[in-house]
Amino acid sequence: MDCNLRPYQEEVVQAALRGENSIIWMPTGGGKTRAAVYVTKKHLETTVNAKVAVLVNKVHLVDQHFAKEFKPYLGSTYKITAISGDSNEKDLFGCLVKASDLVICTAQILENALINMEEEKHVELTDFTLLVIDECHHTQKESVYNKIMGRYVEKKVRKEGNLPQILGLTASPGTGGNKQLDKAVEHVLQVKQTEAFKLIEENRKQTEAFKLIEENRKQTEAFKLIEENRKQTENEQKETIKHFRKGILNLLISTSVAEEGLDIPECNLVVRYGLLTNEIAQQQASGRARAMNSVYSVVAEEGGREIRRELTNEYLESLTAKAIDQVQQMSPREFRLKISELQQITVMSRIQAEKKKDEREQRYSPGQVQFQCRGCFLPVCSGEDLRKIENTHHVNINPEFEWQCTLFFLLSWLDDCTLSCLLQQTNGHYYVRRKRCEIANSV
Repeated sequence: MDCNLRPYQEEVVQAALRGENSIIWMPTGGGKTRAAVYVTKKHLETTVNAKVAVLVNKVHLVDQHFAKEFKPYLGSTYKITAISGDSNEKDLFGCLVKASDLVICTAQILENALINMEEEKHVELTDFTLLVIDECHHTQKESVYNKIMGRYVEKKVRKEGNLPQILGLTASPGTGGNKQLDKAVEHVLQVKQTEAFKLIEENRKQTEAFKLIEENRKQTEAFKLIEENRKQTENEQKETIKHFRKGILNLLISTSVAEEGLDIPECNLVVRYGLLTNEIAQQQASGRARAMNSVYSVVAEEGGREIRRELTNEYLESLTAKAIDQVQQMSPREFRLKISELQQITVMSRIQAEKKKDEREQRYSPGQVQFQCRGCFLPVCSGEDLRKIENTHHVNINPEFEWQCTLFFLLSWLDDCTLSCLLQQTNGHYYVRRKRCEIANSV
């Protein structure tokens, strides 16, 4: 199948096709992923010993990108492997990378493989020639993306090995919560500092400001609605979205999970009800309303905090555009100096953070750490009782622990439950791991 791009998509991929690190910034529904498929195809065709990793931040995006985008266009020519935390193959990640031309995985899978030294699991960043980072605006603070790119910057500063080309995808890099232009510029540079990124945006006309409240909308007939009084499984979510895409359903009620990444088609009407999110999530939600004469509305109390947040987000959205424009107006020399400075700061911060972490871990032995119920402060276990599975999940191996709490199963077969202490103080949602597994390493 041919992977043809629209003219504006062809424009935004030019830097990536030249082998430059770049971020493609286009609104939701603009075709960022299709552009990434095209860049990946050209990279595999023209690069010696090419190996590509596509990183996503949510499990369902692994299958979505594999089935909807990469497999249809590249599957007949190249070996593509999709791996997530739900896949049994993740324990052989190193072997799968060697056997594949393209790997689509969650960022956590790659991070685990980078720090795991077992031969069949371990990989290095230098094993890849191209990294595609979906929703790259999450590359900040303590996110997994940031940990991976922190390693990238450290290797780059130390000039270690041949590092992969980076292609980031985002609907907006955001301002990092900053409301002043100079701080917003600093945030944009921080997002771009993994390399001398070129931030490419689609040249598009400015649309009119969205109306916040649309009153007395004419009621339409024949809406089909799924009413669920419980959580949906991942397969049920996929089936619901499939029906919505095909028109079997024409009304979808969702949590904010629908704002980012889900393959939801263009909508005639998007209504946000009482959501308090940042400017990136708002842009992603409004981007769903891209059918002809579509409407984006917010339902909230007049003068309420939701309206104030919406107005703030609109301001931050315009501030993001100004910050990006200011960065793009920098001279090449000024830009390189700024990026170099940020990279040095990143490396030093990373070293200091690791040092503080080691000091903190050595300050107390596991037996000196006690865990209490957050509701009634009843002691329930000590640090000696905890272990970590797959470098991700914490488990309590003390058989006495089950007498310190009560599990209330929400869905009898889904492993989802709430955990309460003996005084019935709820401590949140937990997953009960039913299958037997090896306890890998202590916390």
